[in-house]
Amino acid sequence: MSQAAPEVPTAHLRLRRLPPALRYLMEVLPMSRLTTFCDVGANPIHEPPYAQLLRFGACRVVGFEPNPDAFAELEKTRGPNELYFPLAVGDGETHVLHLYRNSGLSSIYPPHLPGLHALGRRRWAQMDRDVEMKTVALDKIADLPAIDCVKIDIQGGEKIVFENARRVMANAVAVIVEVRWMQLYEGEPMSGGVDEELRAQGFMLHKFIFNKSTMLANSQMRNLSRRANADQMIDGDAIYLRHPGKLDELSEEQLCHMAVLGGSVLSSHSLTVAVLDELVRRGKIDRRAPARYVAALPEELRRPDPTADQPEAETAQPMSSDVDDEGEADAPPVDVSAMSFEEDLPQPDPVPPLVLPEEVKPAAKAKAPAKSSRKAAKPASDAA
Repeated sequence: MSQAAPEVPTAHLRLRRLPPALRYLMEVLPMSRLTTFCDVGANPIHEPPYAQLLRFGACRVVGFEPNPDAFAELEKTRGPNELYFPLAVGDGETHVLHLYRNSGLSSIYPPHLPGLHALGRRRWAQMDRDVEMKTVALDKIADLPAIDCVKIDIQGGEKIVFENARRVMANAVAVIVEVRWMQLYEGEPMSGGVDEELRAQGFMLHKFIFNKSTMLANSQMRNLSRRANADQMIDGDAIYLRHPGKLDELSEEQLCHMAVLGGSVLSSHSLTVAVLDELVRRGKIDRRAPARYVAALPEELRRPDPTADQPEAETAQPMSSDVDDEGEADAPPVDVSAMSFEEDLPQPDPVPPLVLPEEVKPAAKAKAPAKSSRKAAKPASDAA
């Protein structure tokens, strides 16, 4: 690679265009650079998940797309924070690229006909031509900038890329990857192979952006609603993260980019707040930052203020000792280990336990407290 992705200082952002919560993050986080995406298979058939960030000038992208037509489209529309290369990413070896008539299906793998027939998608197997394709391994690109998030969709070749990008991905905090549930190509590793490799590199499944399903081919397809009978999962886009329970192992820079990703592309605001908590613990940001971020989120993402409907006299006021020099109440340090969640508390049994006749014990020996206020009915023999 002879060019480097453009450096755009955060100060040059048009912050007023950003949503309030994201604008607050960009102002408060001690980042030294913009969040950087590596887009492997950047074919612009669909809008990428980072599109909004890119429009705001709040990220940069280094992309790879071997399809000549798709690469030409990327070059025609790219902005100042985008850099694309007409290269196929893989293991550094030469592979045969099957160019399907539907360019979005092009892959190094041939079609798996039983799967396509089951879906009634025989036309998906139609190919334009095969070409030999030299691939590059991400770990062999010496001047690739630090990558924070890998977005990849190359129709089955994802695991090969991951296996040959361990050095580059060591800095990344998130991966957005297509995972396959229904086999479409011969020899593709499917979701299990992708998951195995990412877990070996220290990532774990966080959430799905979407999953795509369709109706299986059958004799009554014209009489069935496709939407109501989309029974077979095909594939979807999944998000993998560095372990959220090991945030103390991440660098300050990694935490900053994870917070930005959680508050934008991933829509994982609890993740962003957890990262802010860790930065507060390290003394890197104001202790009020987590609460201020939540206050800036859209109303539908926040719990209603319990004091909103109370008379002003009943609203609790901070003690003078809790107010700083700026007249604002200090928030206490966050102790995540002391938090309790509703699921962790003992829950009452919804139905009283059934006591069989042979299990009835004398009342004097029943020392354990009952799980319910309702008493079990006595057997008919005892009632007599």
